[in-house]
Amino acid sequence: MAIVTKRSLVMDFETPSKSKETITVGNPKEVLSGTKIKQAMTDALASGAIGEVIQATKIVGAKFVVQQVDEVDLEEA
Repeated sequence: MAIVTKRSLVMDFETPSKSKETITVGNPKEVLSGTKIKQAMTDALASGAIGEVIQATKIVGAKFVVQQVDEVDLEEA
């Protein structure tokens, strides 16, 4: 049975209307510090690239999400 672990970095932003915008990065580097993540989020906000209808204006937070996927053996009795 194969076990796969997936790790993602999820960065949350907020618009002036309090709606949430999220950016998810798959397989981020293990050594990313909070300072580096915050700087990347600040740069993304400054670029104006976050938000389809209303631009995000505030950093809400960031988190690493780890997902374990276990394969099911359908032939196992």
